[in-house]
Amino acid sequence: MKPLSKTGFTIIEVILFIGISGALIVGILMGTGNSINTQRYHDSVYSFRSFLQQQYSDVSNIGNSSLDNVCGTSTVPRGQSNCVILGKYITTSDSKTFNVKTVIGTIPGAHTFTNEFNEIKLYSITTSLTANTDSYEMEWGSSISDISGVNSRLSMLVLRSPVTGTTKTFISPTSISDTDVDTYLLTTAPLGTSANNCISSGDIFTGGRMSVVVNKNATNANGIVAKGDDSGC
Repeated sequence: MKPLSKTGFTIIEVILFIGISGALIVGILMGTGNSINTQRYHDSVYSFRSFLQQQYSDVSNIGNSSLDNVCGTSTVPRGQSNCVILGKYITTSDSKTFNVKTVIGTIPGAHTFTNEFNEIKLYSITTSLTANTDSYEMEWGSSISDISGVNSRLSMLVLRSPVTGTTKTFISPTSISDTDVDTYLLTTAPLGTSANNCISSGDIFTGGRMSVVVNKNATNANGIVAKGDDSGC
């Protein structure tokens, strides 16, 4: 009788199979992880852009229905207060957390009009001491930085002109105290300054950095754009 032949995998074949399968699994997991991190990074960029764009929407739709809380004029009948809500002040000191405060002004008395810019300054622009401060935390550990990767500071005054009703943007690459907004931001230089905010990923992403740009003297949300390969970062 012819002996039965036995078939099967050798030990070497089994080891090769396990090794190749393991390498494939690791590759798939790494690819999935990189894809997730890339998506998280993009989300952080576009979320930050949306946050800045929202400030313009809020300023465009400002109403004086909450003057009691913003101006501290609860004893003055509405319609008789000389306090007006004019915009938003956005600033960060750590490149990750942004504080947003309501900007108010005081209607000036009788005077001779010279030009729009001087007229705005006559309103004694300041941040409200009684309105709530909103805050925004950048997502997934991201932060803003300059082109070299060093953490940046940013101060933005989004102001609705009490003269023309148009929105103006004043930008400074430094953190400015609330009490110094009138002195340091209401000048011609911040009005003509843009901000290219490179977005650092917080080590979750190793690809090319994107940026969120605030164009100089932006008048609406369209002045805030996200850039990829052309970001310069």
